[in-house]
Amino acid sequence: MTFGVLDPRGPASMAGQRAVVTGAARGIGSRIAVELALAGAHVTVLDVREPAGTVAEIAQLGGSATGLQVDITDRSAVAGAMASAAGPDRRLDTLVTCAAIYGDTIAIDELSEAEVDLVLGVNVKGTLWCIGGALPFLRGHDSRVVCIGSVAGKVGGVLAGPHYVASKGGVHAVVKWLAKTEAGNQVLANAVAPGVVDTPMVEGKGYPENYNPLGRLARPEEIARVAAFLASPAASYLTGAVVDVNGGYAMG
Repeated sequence: MTFGVLDPRGPASMAGQRAVVTGAARGIGSRIAVELALAGAHVTVLDVREPAGTVAEIAQLGGSATGLQVDITDRSAVAGAMASAAGPDRRLDTLVTCAAIYGDTIAIDELSEAEVDLVLGVNVKGTLWCIGGALPFLRGHDSRVVCIGSVAGKVGGVLAGPHYVASKGGVHAVVKWLAKTEAGNQVLANAVAPGVVDTPMVEGKGYPENYNPLGRLARPEEIARVAAFLASPAASYLTGAVVDVNGGYAMG
């Protein structure tokens, strides 16, 4: 059984709010979408894959969701998706950017230009297009942007390629820029920096279970709960932060 970490009756309630979660067909993004829906938000579940499974799960749990299949590297498609999610009121309360890819190459001298372009294109450019498409609907009222970064973007990572590390460091930098430039428009922006999470994206990458002091990989819902807090009204004085959720692998 799934339980939301945010109480829809308390200060973290998102009742009546509209949220968009990218990369939400599976993994961390799917768990975030479920958490926000259980907190009372109507969630637009956006993914390059068919997101019907997450939408159906939310409906089964009594929540409200809409699915949109969109490639976040397509700027015009993203802009249209954000406008659709905003609805007739032209309002969004929360954007969570979770869509990302990892890449298969670790050594810099083995990288292909195509793989670098793909990873940076999805992880950085796609994040920029999503933020840019959502901002017109986020400005002018108390709203949130939460971007899923990575501990690799903070401290590097020997099992992550330099293009992935650069892309997630870029996401953290964009969040800090956004927090400063949009504070006057009542938009708060934060990032979550997970360690290794037990999702399909890291299967076969060779991460040992005991890579951190807790001795295990994170579960997707453990990242989702932190992201859900940052997306909620309870995080009303937190902006520009990159929150570590990595089982003690990196601190500070």
